[in-house]
Parts: sequence; C-alpha cells; structure tokens
Amino acid sequence: MGLFDKLRRKQQGPPVPTAGSDEGSERIKLFDKSGAVISVTKQEYRIKILPGMLSAAMEDPGRLYTIIVGSLQDGFSADVLEAAEHLHRTDPVPSRSVCAYGIALMKNGRLDDAERIFLAHIEKHGEDGAVLTNLAKIYSERGETDKSHTTLWHALEVDPNTESALTWFAALAHERAGKKAMEEAWRRVATLPGSWRAQLWLARTALETHDREAALAYYRQSLARVGDNVPADFLMQMSGDLGKHGLLSELIELSEPPFVPAVHGLQAGNNLIRANVGLGRIDSARRILNQLRLMQRPDWASQLDFWEAEIAKHSR
Repeated sequence: MGLFDKLRRKQQGPPVPTAGSDEGSERIKLFDKSGAVISVTKQEYRIKILPGMLSAAMEDPGRLYTIIVGSLQDGFSADVLEAAEHLHRTDPVPSRSVCAYGIALMKNGRLDDAERIFLAHIEKHGEDGAVLTNLAKIYSERGETDKSHTTLWHALEVDPNTESALTWFAALAHERAGKKAMEEAWRRVATLPGSWRAQLWLARTALETHDREAALAYYRQSLARVGDNVPADFLMQMSGDLGKHGLLSELIELSEPPFVPAVHGLQAGNNLIRANVGLGRIDSARRILNQLRLMQRPDWASQLDFWEAEIAKHSR
C-alpha cells in the first residue's frame, strides 16, 4: 500500500512558518485512517508523498485537481506544473483545470503562457469569472493597473459571486479609502444580476452595527438568489456570523433547511449543533450529530465526540 493510500491530506491553508524556519522545518499535517494526525516536513512531503499522490490521481481529474490546488497553496508550484498541464489536457471541466494550470504557470513566472491559455479558454468556452480574475492578476503583476481593474470589474459583471474577484475588489476599495469604501464596493456588486455573495458581507456589516433587520433581509435575499444548492462557504459564513451575534433562533431558521451534511460538513454542522444545544433543542442537535457521523470522516471524530458528550450532559 502506497503513502497515498495511507494518508489523506486535510484541506487547509498553507502552513505558517515559524521565525527563522526553512522548508525542512515547516510542517504539513495529514491524517491516517483512524483520524490520527501525522506531521511531516515540507521537504518530506515533497519528496516522499506528493509524487505518489500525483501519480495515483492522474486518471481521476477531481482528485488530481484537489491535490494540485492544495499543493499550489503550500508552495509546491514547480512540483505540480506537469500534473497541472496534464489536467488541462484531460479534465472534462475546462474552467477548473485552466485556472489550476494558469495559476501554476503564473507562480512559476510564466505570465505570458498563463495569459495565452486563459485567452484561448475564453475564445473557446466563453467568459468565466474565475478565468477573468486570473487574467486581471496577470495584468496586475505586469503593472498594468488600469487594465487589471477593468478586467476585475468585468469578472464580477460576468459572475458577481466569484469569491476571489469580490474579495480583491473590496480589498482594493479598502486600500483606497477605508471601510466605508469597502462597504460601497459590496453594495455596487450587490446590484449586479444574480449577486448573492456580496450580500453576505453586507449582512455581516449590519450585524456589527446591531442592525438585525437589515442583516436578515440581506440573508433572505441571498438565499432566494442562490437557489436550492447553497454552497458550503455560504452556509458556514451565515451561520457563523449569526451565532457570533447570539441570533440562535435566526441561525436555525435560515441555516437548517438548506443544510446537507455531505455538502456543508463539519463547520456549518458545528454551528447548527451549538445553536440547537444553546436553545435546548437537544433532539435536533443529536439528529445533526448523527448525520455528520454517517459521513465517516476520521478528521471530524474528536469534534463530534465533544458534541456527543455535551448533548449527553443536556439530556440528563
């Protein structure tokens, strides 16, 4: 059995290096099948684990894409460039593979090649918010500021819910003129047809200023626009913000109906269990806990065990 079969990478951001650390001392966490944490250095991961993972996933585009994205986040852009090119040639979902390959090229300093494949994708498949956002990043890297900003706004016109585009657009506004300008940026995007992500940020701002009714109105507008398949990050942000501000009944009212354990996972599930326990709705909390248990995720085990104990205390 190879290392890929023994280890399953946790989806997380890049490791945070300690002061004075180098690649040999930075750590990456993995999990064995029992959910136990295994920590390896970046160098060990690069040499002993990553090549086998990539090789085993070459005929599984979804799996390969996940490995490439995680590796790009962790600084292994040179190591996954060949795999990203293979994915670009073979993936039945062209928009995700062109972004993975283009970003790998960009991180390896090949801006012209990345621009070429993004423009070729647009010519063949039409405009895409994520592809346009990455084009805007290329222009920014080259110092073509006006072209970058124009392309970024067009990315939002094509898809106002492209997370990287919205985050960048709001950050640019904040850099120019502070928090109020950032809120105005979200309001501008919220007027675009189909927008729902900007409303989540406007709802957070309303909660921070204790405007409960405005926040709930933004959430309801977002839910109406996003439709039946609510993304995981949507539910996590909405439920987390409502919980943070003590609006537990509203959290359950808005977040429980669209909750699908296989889609929304532990983070949104945590928020729902906590709210139900907080309101004394122990049967509902246990139902959500049991749904999450059925996912058989070893990396969730310790958190679910915690809730098992908490629910038991409140059941006495």
